[in-house]
Amino acid sequence: MDYYQEITLIDQAEISPYFLWSKIYMQLHFALVKMKDQYNQVPIGISFPDYVYETQENKRSKVGLGGKLRIFAISEIDLQKLDIRKWLDRLLDYTHITSVRPVPENRITGYAIYRRKQVKTNPQRLARHRVKRDDIGFDEALARYSNVVTTTDLPYIQLQSLSTSDEQDKRRFKLFIEKKSAEKSETQVFSTYGLSSQSSVPEF
Repeated sequence: MDYYQEITLIDQAEISPYFLWSKIYMQLHFALVKMKDQYNQVPIGISFPDYVYETQENKRSKVGLGGKLRIFAISEIDLQKLDIRKWLDRLLDYTHITSVRPVPENRITGYAIYRRKQVKTNPQRLARHRVKRDDIGFDEALARYSNVVTTTDLPYIQLQSLSTSDEQDKRRFKLFIEKKSAEKSETQVFSTYGLSSQSSVPEF
């Protein structure tokens, strides 16, 4: 990834950074959806430079996304096409957005993968989906899913599901983000959340 833009949250006494990330990331997702190919993939990845995930027994955990988001692309044209400033037009009072810049090769300290961690947290929701798909009752479906619920304390962004026409299922969900150190990847393919399980972005 050779070019990037950086979004920094401006400290707001009355607005939580979690609330701002929710609004910003939803708009970023909309922008990336406009650029997806037939495989629902985009050539743009993200990173959180201040990401922290430190958990220790008997000590307070340090978990958070920080106050910066970087958007990466191989070409300057891809970031110009994304035009993130236009998508964040209503949030410009709460953010600072840099121009498109070359990645500073001499400052790269390594590479990382930022990927979505899927977590099954709600047996009732899973059961409702199963009832819609199969010929079984809600109680039976709930019994099947009660044992598969998992949890995580990874950093997350609260988003709204837009993938269904069912108003009841347009619920908010947590997009858990996991960071892993990695080598520089040959492939640069990301989801419409800017995340990937195989493509890395530079850290600096």
